[in-house]
Amino acid sequence: MGGWWLVVLVVAVVALGYAVLPNVWTRVLKRTALRRVPAAGRRVALTFDDGPDPKYTPRLLDALAQCGVRATFFVIAEKALRHPDIVERMIREGHEVQVHGMRHVLVPVLPPGSAWDQAFTAAEKLQERFGLSIRWYRPTWGLCNLPSLWWTWGGRRGLRMVTWSIMVGDWRRTDSGVLRDRILRRLHPGAILVLHDSDETWGSEAGAPERVIELMPELAAALAARGYRLGPLRDLLAAGGLPQPGTVDWSGAAPGPPRAQR
Repeated sequence: MGGWWLVVLVVAVVALGYAVLPNVWTRVLKRTALRRVPAAGRRVALTFDDGPDPKYTPRLLDALAQCGVRATFFVIAEKALRHPDIVERMIREGHEVQVHGMRHVLVPVLPPGSAWDQAFTAAEKLQERFGLSIRWYRPTWGLCNLPSLWWTWGGRRGLRMVTWSIMVGDWRRTDSGVLRDRILRRLHPGAILVLHDSDETWGSEAGAPERVIELMPELAAALAARGYRLGPLRDLLAAGGLPQPGTVDWSGAAPGPPRAQR
């Protein structure tokens, strides 16, 4: 009986260090992952997760074009490769594209090899297919594990983790005016705002991105009235004097045989 308790204790300690404490570090203590850039002043980074979605993303791009606003899209690589025309339109219209993962999975439970693929292999595929410079990784649901935290710490391998400082529950069907008011209540200099352009993720309500599309002109007007500028993450970093992470290093981080240097 005592032996079983020891096994359970060891497993619990390992799980705590591997899957729980990294998220306490990034989400509770707000360390390591970029979540705001106060030095950027009255600017807000507008970011979208979970796309591209053929039902919603093109219409969202229409709304952004009408408002004259550009954004950062954290895309799911498998979806981006299925819908390359949408990603190409994002790039053509001046939006920024970064990586949200290979698939929308729960990162804390992934073994190291899968955690590597979720961030680095996904980034590599996006770079190769679209000629992008992928430097920022937002893990799905904003949750990481120990390997993904270590690999992205300080952008040591060219990818740095980014989360957000404003989230307003837009994955549920919520009136656009309510979403706008929630954002305005949380508004602060150098904020990173996250919204969603897909309803395919677990926990999302069907049709929720419709309200996000409706929100765009309201949000752009409300922030402009308060003297804030809305734009992609790269503009926020430039205004705050923060450099982009360096060249992505694909070699030697994943378990198993080292990957070839690119």
